[in-house]
Amino acid sequence: MVEELEPIERFKFACYPGINCFNECCQNLNLALTPYDVLRMSRALELTTTEFLERYTSHHIGIATGLPVVVLKMLPDGRCPFVTENGCSIYADRPTPCRLYPLARVRAGDEVQYYLLREDFCMGHMEGKEWSVVEWVEDQEAEDYNEMNDLFFELISAKNRSGRNLTDGELERIYRACFDVDWFKKETGIDGDLEALKEGIRFSIDLISHV
Repeated sequence: MVEELEPIERFKFACYPGINCFNECCQNLNLALTPYDVLRMSRALELTTTEFLERYTSHHIGIATGLPVVVLKMLPDGRCPFVTENGCSIYADRPTPCRLYPLARVRAGDEVQYYLLREDFCMGHMEGKEWSVVEWVEDQEAEDYNEMNDLFFELISAKNRSGRNLTDGELERIYRACFDVDWFKKETGIDGDLEALKEGIRFSIDLISHV
């Protein structure tokens, strides 16, 4: 069940080792990653973004966006490659969908909407701890993720405005510029990770917008 929430609306939720459903949400996922997710996860694993993308992800062109979509590869048994008996092994740098769960954040134009996800297996909704959307986002340290993901959303908006199909070469450049920060740093000489990530997205927007 999915329930629309306003920022000040409250919901009950808690997750911790020992709850009956612990780690149940870490399997059989179709987990799309944003460029900032890829950067944070690669650094947590002490890998380059190039190595991380090759080892842990696959990518395809999204039907809705016409842009590259990066998806985390699950293990053969359906589990996330980073889940352990004690929980997530990269918890401090976990990706956006895991960080916000049980909330989902959707942006359309200038509007942002949060939704509460209630899955049958999840017992966290039976816990007594109460949150507002704002409190949950702050507690899960998701502000930086939201900010960087909103920047990536500008690329999607630019693609929608352009109304054109991109060539294979353009799509490959956008994939590398947005998701492979270390590749883009070598190409441009930019030193900082965040600077390179932001510039890679800007580069991709310009590529789409200027025919």
